[in-house]
Amino acid sequence: MNSRQRFLTALDLGSPDRVPTWDWFDEAVTIGVADVLGLKRHDSVTTLRKGDETEESVGLYCRVVEALDVDGTSSVYNTDLKAVSEHLGRDKYDRGYILSENGMPAIIEAAVSSSKELLAYDMVSRLEASDFRGLRIVVDRLGDERAHCLNINGPFQEAWNVMGGMDKTMMAFVEDPDLVHGVMQEVTRFNKALMEEAAAIGADFFMVDGDICGNDFPLMAVESFREFVLPYKKQMLEHAHGLGRKIIKHSDGLVWSIMDDLIEAGFDGFHPVQPQCMDLATTKAYLHERLCVFGNVDCLDLLVFGAPEEVREATRECIAQGAPGGGYVLCSSNSLHPGCKPENVIAMFRAAKEFGHYGDIAKQPNPAPPPPDTTPIRPRRQTRRRSTQSAA
Repeated sequence: MNSRQRFLTALDLGSPDRVPTWDWFDEAVTIGVADVLGLKRHDSVTTLRKGDETEESVGLYCRVVEALDVDGTSSVYNTDLKAVSEHLGRDKYDRGYILSENGMPAIIEAAVSSSKELLAYDMVSRLEASDFRGLRIVVDRLGDERAHCLNINGPFQEAWNVMGGMDKTMMAFVEDPDLVHGVMQEVTRFNKALMEEAAAIGADFFMVDGDICGNDFPLMAVESFREFVLPYKKQMLEHAHGLGRKIIKHSDGLVWSIMDDLIEAGFDGFHPVQPQCMDLATTKAYLHERLCVFGNVDCLDLLVFGAPEEVREATRECIAQGAPGGGYVLCSSNSLHPGCKPENVIAMFRAAKEFGHYGDIAKQPNPAPPPPDTTPIRPRRQTRRRSTQSAA
């Protein structure tokens, strides 16, 4: 099998020759890995997350993918985010951000704050072929030997970018639900256009970003998720499947309260099974033959502070828990962010090749358990604190 065949077999819930690998690389990690591996890089390599997708920067990413034999690639689309001052930026969709060298820009200024503004707001008309330059370079350089992904903001995350923040969006759930639905319709139309263009270029699947849950409980009431978010995710799913493409849901946090919704909606995979609040073996057993599982070498602590040998062992454990029965892709527990040590990233991918051959993996996962208890953790912690104070 080549990498693309291996990856698509896993997405189809099958067992390929070995466990496929994939991840989202921050450019700082790409440069660090390239330096450790001795790959030549151009001095003018610039930051991808700011949208400056030069031939040199994406080319370096492609060389790292080849050197580590990563089975799937990850690309983003350009929003033409430009600095307007030292710390502030604005994109072509009229959204204002705080810029940072250490992570994603943070939205601070809305493009739409009323129904009147929404009537004149058209995201699709602002799309340009050059927005997909990174994906085109990756597909041209690596061809159909690899599986290619375009990361897309899901309807909730794109909506909060348009409305100036997650807090403003969730306040509008109560104060102006019609505006929320109108924005959701617009960003879903935009997402459909993104998928059409990416599929034409050569994307095999889409990762839908946008966290829904925190480590203890959902970020919103499940009823609000089902009213304001899930219907638009379903539209995206139907559109992706109509294009013959797979679609994966990303959310950090404790996701059990909405997991059945994601299954019933028709997602093809779930990413990333955050180890701080979810167990990979339990998740795999529950999702076996229903969703492809992505994850989950810890990028919060292990890939940042650990040693390569510790990463090697953790990767082996992830494969032992996630791979039986097929339908599994090895990656970090979120992304290869700037804090990840290049040596640990290399150790993860090398260990995946060392331990990931299906001839050495159990045929089936453990029997599927009942759905885990989704009772929020935080109220229980508050109860214990009150009991302690009372006893004192």
